[in-house]
Amino acid sequence: MMKVGILGRRPARSTMRLWAQSVWRSARDWIARIFASSAGRAVVSPLTQGFEYELAPRSLRQDDQRALGTHLLVELYGCNGQTLERVAYVENALVRAAHESNAHIVSHFFHEFEPYGVSGVVVIEESHYTIHTWPERRYAAVDLFFCSETVDAERALEVLRRAFEPEHVDVMLIRRGVLKRTPG
Repeated sequence: MMKVGILGRRPARSTMRLWAQSVWRSARDWIARIFASSAGRAVVSPLTQGFEYELAPRSLRQDDQRALGTHLLVELYGCNGQTLERVAYVENALVRAAHESNAHIVSHFFHEFEPYGVSGVVVIEESHYTIHTWPERRYAAVDLFFCSETVDAERALEVLRRAFEPEHVDVMLIRRGVLKRTPG
């Protein structure tokens, strides 16, 4: 039997298959809890604490003493496509962003894809900066992850804006390693 819905024609879901998947997930989770606690291994589980993030943050600085790191997810839309095509240009821009933001570069690696596009990472003492480009879409995804109050991420973002000339920039700030407050 075929159902028609938002996604178009697709086979009807088997309730038996869904039931079996549910039983399998429950059994897997139960086994993982038993063996992980005895082996001292971490188990991936749903978030039990609040996940701390900000859309369009007021400040890009690491200013929360409870967080071990600050992770900025940067979306660059409507970029000059030619600036996103070649590895030398993209590498120069991200390395310059790291330098000008007071990050201490350890190493960097970039790769150019055929027919176009670049992915790269700048490893910094404070963590890392990464980029992935889609020149044909005039888009770049940038991660700026740092674990120091001395890193000036606003400066890094300004360098990237000048280099890639985006029409629109979205930023999400995620606090990584948020520690519980200790009494006292």
